[in-house]
Amino acid sequence: MALPLTGIRVLDLTHAMAGPMCTMFLADLGAEVIKIEPPWGEMTRVFPPLINGGSPYFVFLNRNKKALSLNLKSPKAVEIFKALSKISDVVIENFSVGVMDRLGIGYEALREINPKIIFTSITGFGQYGPYSNRLSFDPIAQAASGYMFLNQQMADPQGPPVQAPDAIADSVPALFAVIGVLTSLYHRQLTGVGQRIDVAQVDSMISILPSVSFFQLAGVTFHEAIEKYRVGVSGLYRAKDSYVMITTPPGDIFDRFAKMLGVETVDEKVVESWAKERSTEEIVSKLVETRVPVARVLNIEQMMKDPHVNARHMIVEMDHPQTGATKMPNFPLKMSESPGTVRTRAPLIGEHNAEILGGLLGMPIEEIERLKKEQVL
Repeated sequence: MALPLTGIRVLDLTHAMAGPMCTMFLADLGAEVIKIEPPWGEMTRVFPPLINGGSPYFVFLNRNKKALSLNLKSPKAVEIFKALSKISDVVIENFSVGVMDRLGIGYEALREINPKIIFTSITGFGQYGPYSNRLSFDPIAQAASGYMFLNQQMADPQGPPVQAPDAIADSVPALFAVIGVLTSLYHRQLTGVGQRIDVAQVDSMISILPSVSFFQLAGVTFHEAIEKYRVGVSGLYRAKDSYVMITTPPGDIFDRFAKMLGVETVDEKVVESWAKERSTEEIVSKLVETRVPVARVLNIEQMMKDPHVNARHMIVEMDHPQTGATKMPNFPLKMSESPGTVRTRAPLIGEHNAEILGGLLGMPIEEIERLKKEQVL
């Protein structure tokens, strides 16, 4: 089956997580993603714990990509990048604001070379605004967007703000960047014109918070509304052997739950008392049969072995020269005609230098070797 982004070339100048996750999904969809990093490698190559010198972080985020080493502080490397930009569709970067301009490869410079280029920047606070020059990583965006405060309300309203365990403020901007690239490719197909995409971590996180509307209109957050108005019964319950999550909104589901429990009114104490006398398997089996939303709370190992997760092929294994057999999440969308796939492992530093420079730019191998000695590559 044809991959949907076959024929689209992406120059990937990203590091850390938000940018690499965006380009990872574009690569899963078939784009030719050329990961451009300095000769010493980008920061996540050394993110611990290292397995034979390889990072699980890098191996996950950079599958399906080709690697080109370029020292962009060298004028020769900048010229190579410009030559690649001329024959590419998308540039994605997540440097601090102004870095690309100072290197001579900002949007305006590349648009002169290729008017169809789609130039995507991912930063903490965006390309303009009072905070645009501030540095950011995932926890900074969680804090500035209000997300960390909302986690506090769930954990302990009287306690400190709580950081989400995985990098949600990297993942959400990554997905918005993917949306931006895909819609820009469609816009370019209609108009023949590229454009600049400005993705901010904080903007992206704010955009997914229903609590903003709840607070502005009613003075409560989404979680406070659920707690205050008791919209059904929803929560984490201790079983004999572990925990289960049960959610019963008002209506047929709530009525079925009450009937199964043999009570007229369902409250937290009733559910707690019922759950603690049963195993998670018994609870899940009974509520699934009753058609009440329920799930056992799984750890990572349990999730990876779950029969439904495996039936959906959500865990794939790739062999990597550093980390060996490595399991990772698969591309999530199931599309009948053009599914995304995990095809190749994450590359080593500069692994595709000769293929890219020789194949795309026609550079002789002798020139490539000379540039390597000059530390351009």
